[in-house]
Amino acid sequence: MKCFNTNMFFIRMLFWTVVAGCSSLLMAGCAKSKELYSPEEGNIYMPQAYQDRSVMTLYKMDSIQRVTFGAYYGGFNGPNSDVTVKFEVAPSLVDQYNITNAYLGYTYYPLPDSVYSLSSTTGVIRAGKQSSDPLFILVSGKKISFGYHYLLPIRITSVSGGNKDTSLSVAYFKLDSLLTRVKDLTSSGTLTVSDENRDGANAKEGSSKLVDNDYSTKFLSFNYNPNFWTKLKLNAPQKLDAYEITSGNDAPERDPRNWLFQGSNNGTDWTTLDTRTGEIFLGRQLTRRFNLNTSDAYSYYRLLITANGGADLIQITEWKLIQFY
Repeated sequence: MKCFNTNMFFIRMLFWTVVAGCSSLLMAGCAKSKELYSPEEGNIYMPQAYQDRSVMTLYKMDSIQRVTFGAYYGGFNGPNSDVTVKFEVAPSLVDQYNITNAYLGYTYYPLPDSVYSLSSTTGVIRAGKQSSDPLFILVSGKKISFGYHYLLPIRITSVSGGNKDTSLSVAYFKLDSLLTRVKDLTSSGTLTVSDENRDGANAKEGSSKLVDNDYSTKFLSFNYNPNFWTKLKLNAPQKLDAYEITSGNDAPERDPRNWLFQGSNNGTDWTTLDTRTGEIFLGRQLTRRFNLNTSDAYSYYRLLITANGGADLIQITEWKLIQFY
């Protein structure tokens, strides 16, 4: 009898264990898993509104460059249907940006209308997607002037679905400096100077050292006067974007101080393209670039040095003619 009772006890325990297990499985099967959800779900904003994503990297070049902008649908799930997002350029925001960011120590100017266009002012976030189709700022870097900080504010004006995130609805596209790809045209020219080194053009410090692309040599003239010039005749007319002067290795009073940079197509009649007064080279063998703003091409270029630092001698390590491309 005891054996029977013991066997019945184990049978009951097994029964209830099975029942409990089945109940757990049934409950698990009935429970629905919750979809992922974010408090940002449905908020629409511009990713470029984050400050480090709105800096434009542009070159001073002829071909059109593209800067991307668009909208983003926040959260884990995209919209159930297409969302249309409209944008506008907002130059009126530049002044307030300058006031808010006065601690930077410089002023932003509106990017000129003449140097850019937008591929469209309407973007679409497709159903089930989170990023809109990309839109582009199309920029002609060749038309942008050096020496300025530019700003192009673009903002979301309306969305057909979701919620516009006003804290991230404006992207301030900033251009702090233009990059350049340079071509050195100096080697294609024939050099002459008004006062040669006393030992000749090919001497250790003769005029040939002025354009030899060797920064360990220099040109030195012992007869400086206010009408001193160096001249390059090119094989064909070329438009320049800049020129460079590299100071000598010693005696800063021999450095150029005042000069005219000029162009000509006959070697006689000269057009002044750049005027410099009181220029100082803060280091020895220091290269300084001087940008030009001209669209004309010339066969001759001349550096007319009207004053140096006060010495009877003048020296220059290198003189280069630069073209951007």
